[in-house]
Amino acid sequence: QESVNYLVNVVNGELRHNIHPDRVIIGGFSQGGAVSLRTALTSGIKFGGCIGLSCYLPGDIEDISVPAKSIETPVLQAHGDSDEVVSYARGTKTSDVLQKYFSNHKFITYKGMGHEGTLEELQDVKKFIETCCPE
Repeated sequence: QESVNYLVNVVNGELRHNIHPDRVIIGGFSQGGAVSLRTALTSGIKFGGCIGLSCYLPGDIEDISVPAKSIETPVLQAHGDSDEVVSYARGTKTSDVLQKYFSNHKFITYKGMGHEGTLEELQDVKKFIETCCPE
């Protein structure tokens, strides 16, 4: 929860520069993605988007306090089916939970990819960002 609070404070700090949360995309790889997903799910803030790469939803995923039944933040979640650090099964279980709450959630599987990033994944991230926050 401490990491979630920290991320929320960073995003709220951007308001001083007139950058609203709906223009901010949070995200990360592995643990950074885990914190970002948890923040998007539990903070009650509509972000411009959320990206979770090779990650999972931390904490008790059966008992999550979610402030809204349908969260509007768009989510891109991506995972390699050969991930040796965060199992693909854990990634798909996270996806199942997120799909219950996010009205715009996309899960992409990369065949043969381990706990890493690939050019294909980065191209998908770029497309997602361009869709979420067009100029």
